[in-house]
Amino acid sequence: MKCPTCNGDCIQPAEKVLDEIFGMYMACSSCLPDPGFDKNAQFLEILDSGSGRCSKCGRRHLDFVIGNVLTILKKTGLFPEDAALREVGTPLIAFGYRIPYAPRLGRKSLVLIMDSITEEAAREIVEKVPEIKGVIKRKGLQSRSVGILDTDSNPHTYELLAGCDMRCDVISSSFGELCIYKNQSRIHIEFNNTKIGKMEELYIKGELDGTFIIDGFCGPGTLGLLSVLGGAKKVILNDAWLPALKNAILNIKVNSKILGVKIDFELQDYEKLIGDEPVLMATAEGNAKISVYHGDVRRLNNVVKECDTCLIDTFPSIDPSEFINVCRDIARKVIVI
Repeated sequence: MKCPTCNGDCIQPAEKVLDEIFGMYMACSSCLPDPGFDKNAQFLEILDSGSGRCSKCGRRHLDFVIGNVLTILKKTGLFPEDAALREVGTPLIAFGYRIPYAPRLGRKSLVLIMDSITEEAAREIVEKVPEIKGVIKRKGLQSRSVGILDTDSNPHTYELLAGCDMRCDVISSSFGELCIYKNQSRIHIEFNNTKIGKMEELYIKGELDGTFIIDGFCGPGTLGLLSVLGGAKKVILNDAWLPALKNAILNIKVNSKILGVKIDFELQDYEKLIGDEPVLMATAEGNAKISVYHGDVRRLNNVVKECDTCLIDTFPSIDPSEFINVCRDIARKVIVI
C-alpha cells in the first residue's frame, strides 16, 4: 500500500506492525548506552549523521538524532550556540506506542514538529539526518488543536515543510490492538488512555457486541474501529474534516484483516474540505458493516434514523451539549468520550 503523501512504503498492514512493534525501538547488544545528555542545558556537542550510530544494527539513540538536528540548526543560524536539545521541537516516532525508554531510531523513523524552522533548513535536515522522516512547522500555540472545532470554524493546520508526515499510533485495549495512521500536520496529536478505558468499559458491559454504533466525531477512526473490534455489527464513522476521514478510510484498509472487513465502495476525487450535509465516502463489509460519512453530525439524522449508541468525542474546548441533544434524536444512548 503506497503512502498518499510520499508514495513510499510508509504504510504497513496492521498485523505486520504489531508483529514488529515491541522490538522496533529496542537497543541491540551492540548499541551504545544512553548518552546522558542534559536536555535542558546548553548543548555544545557537534554531531553528524554518524555520531552515536550502532555498528551492528545501524540505529541511534533519540538524543544523538536530535543533537544532529540541533547541529544543523546552529550552522544555519536559526538557533543560537547556547541552545538546548529540548528547544529543537516535538519528536514523534513514526510508529508510536508507549515505551519506558528512549527509542533507538532507524531510517525515516521520526517526525519532528518545530516552531523555529524554515523550508530550506527542513529540507537539509531530512536530507542529512537519516532518521528524520518529516519536518512540520507548528502554527499558533501548542495548545491549539489541529483540525476544525466545528463546521463554522476555520481549519487550523500545521505545515509539512519537508519529507512525509504520515505516522501511526498503535492503539492497545483489553480486547485487541489497532494501527491508526494519520497525517500529523492535519490531525491533532493524541495519546489518551482515558478514551480507550471508556471503550473497554463498554466492551466489558457488553454494550459493543452486536450493536449499531455511531462515532460522530471519528477523526482518523480510532473509537469507531475499536467498536468493530469489540463486536459491533454496524458502525458509522462521521467527521466534518476531510483529512481525518481520508485517514479513517486508510485505517479501515490497514486494519482490514484484524477487523474482518473489506472496503467495497470508496468515493473518488472528492475534495470538499469541511462537510455539511452528510456525503457517503466509503463502505466496508464483513464481520461488520462500516459506513463513512463526511458531514456535520447535526445533520446525520438525514441519513440514519436510529442506532444503539452515539459516541461524541469533541476537542476539550468544545461544549458537547448541542451535539448530545441532537444525537439523542437518533441514539438510544449518547456517550461523551
